Amino acid sequence: MQQQEGFLLLAAFFHDRRKWSILTNGQQGATLLVLLLLPALLLLSVLPAAPAEESAPTFEYRDPATGETLNCNKCPPGTHMAAHCTASTPTQCAPCGGDYFTALWNYLPRCLYCSNFCNSNQEVETECSPTTNRVCRCRQGFYRLDDFCIRHTECGPGHGVQTTGTSERDTVCQKCSDDSFSSSSSALDSCVKHQECANGKIKLLHGSAYQDAMCGTCEDLANGSETFRTFLSGFFSMQKMRLGKLKRFVYKYISTSAEEGCIGDATPLKQRGSLLDQIKGWLSTSPEQELRKLPQMLKDCQLSSTAEKLEARLNEIKQQSPNCSLSLTAN
Repeated sequence: MQQQEGFLLLAAFFHDRRKWSILTNGQQGATLLVLLLLPALLLLSVLPAAPAEESAPTFEYRDPATGETLNCNKCPPGTHMAAHCTASTPTQCAPCGGDYFTALWNYLPRCLYCSNFCNSNQEVETECSPTTNRVCRCRQGFYRLDDFCIRHTECGPGHGVQTTGTSERDTVCQKCSDDSFSSSSSALDSCVKHQECANGKIKLLHGSAYQDAMCGTCEDLANGSETFRTFLSGFFSMQKMRLGKLKRFVYKYISTSAEEGCIGDATPLKQRGSLLDQIKGWLSTSPEQELRKLPQMLKDCQLSSTAEKLEARLNEIKQQSPNCSLSLTAN
């Protein structure tokens, strides 16, 4: 547009013959002419040239009727070649129909079929169109590995999510720090900070990477409330006991099918998690009087170290509450 204005300015000036005759008369007139034309010339010099219209790419084609080699235009994306060019006619192109496409300039006799189909772990990112094939991506909860969509890795207990997985990369897990925990397996949850005890409550159990700290009062434990059962369950979860000794305890006091007492090889319980689940179930339902005998029961099954740790922890809690009546001695 600015380039056109420059040309119009020059045309209007030269159209006025009277001005032209005055300015070309003598040296002063020539100088004045240069000064008047200079802005228009500068404008024309800095304006970009109008872009040339992009021409279609071509391909060589030998006309079977004449034997002549022709330089024919290709068909644009979204179309295919319906008829070759001749010496007197250009290439004939036709649009792609439904479920067919061409993404590039081409001289294909037919469009390409949209052959990408999304499987059960994928979803459509870009639907089939005349210029694109269908594009699939991994659905939420999965990521691409080679040509497959794999479920995001879950971070197990004691670990939390550092970087959430995307459709292109897996979850990144990290071990929980000393003041945080994760008690479940998840591909989304990060480690959670241990709770701080307030409102007169004390820390009954310290937190670990696998469970939260437990808050309460010494009297809660002494009264045999639900807090007492939760405390014992949390205590067991934090202990590193040998699998064989865990079996002995379960066979002697919990398993109804056991007949060999502390020997403990009658029923092959192999999974530590299964044994702990049985112990926690027993702790939640057993009479309180039975639970008060727990230190001696542990010692009877060669779990003396665990019994001593339990007694030591309860004594520490009592020392923080001198008037507390807590005792693990059955009445």
